[in-house]
Amino acid sequence: MKPFTYRMRVPFYDVDSMRVVYHGNYVKYFEEARCAYFEALGLTYNDMEAHGFLLPVISLNIKYIRSCTFGQEILIDVVREANDNLIILHYTLRDAATGVKCCKGTTRHAAIDANTRELCFELPAPFLERLKAGEAQ
Repeated sequence: MKPFTYRMRVPFYDVDSMRVVYHGNYVKYFEEARCAYFEALGLTYNDMEAHGFLLPVISLNIKYIRSCTFGQEILIDVVREANDNLIILHYTLRDAATGVKCCKGTTRHAAIDANTRELCFELPAPFLERLKAGEAQ
């Protein structure tokens, strides 16, 4: 599947006294890119909840390669791995000017019932259909 690319600039409040991004903020950058990816497909978290399910992160993996710094423009590529039971997203964070990789990671998401909080053993069909249709465009 082709990557969705999210562009952002590292804000001052995300860096330490050396102007280097605090390691925990990369998770936030993944989340920002993930929300933008879903919105580009016409799927917001509010829509998911209105349709009776939620999509929490069930696992997260990050590999830090090179530090990002204050003011740096970065690109975050998001690619979904084909799977009908989970949402598996792969992220590559890179410098916008040079293309040099700074970080990569993966999140896995399972659908849960919004009311009971019970695990759904497969993604809701309307959501999966919309996801696939949006990626095909």
